[in-house]
Amino acid sequence: MVATATRIRTSFVLGAAAGTVIAALAMTPRGAAFRPSPEETSADGMVVSARFPTRRILPGVQDQNLAVTITAPPAADLSLGLAIVIDRSGSMHGPPIENAKAAALSMLRQLDGRDAFAVVTYSSGARTVVAMQRATEAGKAAARAAIETIDDDGGTCISCGLDTAGAELARSPIADGLRRILLISDGQANEGVYDRDELAQLASATAERGASISTVGVGLDFDEATMRRLAEVGRGNYYFVEDTVALSTMFGRELATLSQTVAQDVRLIVRPEQLGGQPVRIAEAYGYPMLRTADGVIVPVADLRAGETRKVVLRLQLAAPRGDELVVAHAEVSWRSVADGTRHRARAAATVDVVDDPAAVAASVDAAATQAVEKALSARALEDAAAAYEHEGLPAAQQVLDRRAQAVRAAASYLDHDTVEALDAASSRARDGFARAPEQAKKAASVDAHELAR
Repeated sequence: MVATATRIRTSFVLGAAAGTVIAALAMTPRGAAFRPSPEETSADGMVVSARFPTRRILPGVQDQNLAVTITAPPAADLSLGLAIVIDRSGSMHGPPIENAKAAALSMLRQLDGRDAFAVVTYSSGARTVVAMQRATEAGKAAARAAIETIDDDGGTCISCGLDTAGAELARSPIADGLRRILLISDGQANEGVYDRDELAQLASATAERGASISTVGVGLDFDEATMRRLAEVGRGNYYFVEDTVALSTMFGRELATLSQTVAQDVRLIVRPEQLGGQPVRIAEAYGYPMLRTADGVIVPVADLRAGETRKVVLRLQLAAPRGDELVVAHAEVSWRSVADGTRHRARAAATVDVVDDPAAVAASVDAAATQAVEKALSARALEDAAAAYEHEGLPAAQQVLDRRAQAVRAAASYLDHDTVEALDAASSRARDGFARAPEQAKKAASVDAHELAR
C-alpha cells in the first residue's frame, strides 16, 4: 500500500512540474507558438532531436520534460526469421489457449516464402513443435495442423520457451534477415526463471544477440506488467488479445513493422550536463526501462522501421541559472544497421535559454515537443489510473483521468487533431472500462499507455 500511495502521489508532482508549461500554453494565443530550429542532427540517415516543451524556461529548481525524437532512414525490404512461442501451461486452460492458438495461426498466415519460422510450446519445459524452416505453403499447412493439436498442461516456464526459441532462430536459413520471437502467454511464470527482473534480463540478452521479442497477452488474468516489460527490454511490440477478430490487422501491422526494419539494437544514451555547478539529474524515462551509467542513462528502444519516428520523453531535475543557449544534456542514438550489420551513432544537444520573463517563456512553446510530452504524460496517467482503481477505487481513477484531460485541453492549441482525438479516446476507454469491466480495462490501459509513450 505504501508503494502504491507513492506512485499515485507522483502524478500530482508531475502535474505541478507541468504547471509552467500549461501556464505558457494558456498565455500564448493560438498560432503564436515559437518554433525554433530544432536541436537536431543526422547521421547515416538517422535524425535525432532533443527539445523541451518551451525553448525558454524560468530560473530555479524545477522538473523539465525533455522530448527526444528519433527518425529512422529509408531501407530495403528484408526477409524474416520468426519463432512463435506458445504458452500451453495449465493457467492457459479454456479461452486463453484458444486465443493463443488463434494468434499463432494469424501470424503464420502473414508469412511468405521469403521468410522462415518455427513453433515452440512450453509449460514446465519447452518443446519444438515445428522446427525452423522456410515458410512454404506445405510447411505452413503442417504447422497449422500441429498448432491445432496443442493443449494445456503443467507449469509456466517462460524462460524455457525463450531459450528454445533462440536456439531455433540460430538455425534459421535466412542469413542476413531479421529475427523475432513472438511470445504468446499469460505471463504467469512459476518455473525456470520466474522472477520478473531476471526474466527481463533474459529478454534483454536475447535482444542483444539480435532476436527482438514481441509479446501477446491473452486472457483477462495475464500479467500485463511482465508481458509489457519483456516487450520493452526485448525491443519489440506489446499486444493484448481482447478480440480474435482483430488478430489479422494486429499481426499484419507486426509483419509490416518487421519487413521494413532498418535499425536494430537501438539505444538512446542521455548524458546530462551541470548547470551553475549543479548536476542535472534524469529522474525517469516515461514508459521505458532505464539503465543508469556513470555519466548518464541508457534507454533501450524498439527496432525501427524505415522512416519511423519514435519518441522518448525523460523527466529531468535541474537548478537553472540565468543564461542563453545553456546545454542541459546530450542525446546519442546508437544502432545496428540491418543492411550491413555495422553500428552507427547520431547525436543531438538539448539547449535552453533561462529568462526571468514569464511572457518570454510563454512565447517560446515548441509544438512538436509539447505534443510528445503530452502523449507521454497521458500514458503515465493511464498507468496511475489503473493503480488508483486497484487501491482506492473508481473515483480515484477518474480523478487521475480528469486531471490529465484538463491538461490536454490546456495544450490543445499545440496538438494536432489526431493526437487530441487519440488522447481523448484513450482516456474515455479507460474511464468507461473501469466503470464497466475493470480487469479488462487495466489490460487495455496498459496497451494504450505503451503505445502513447512511444
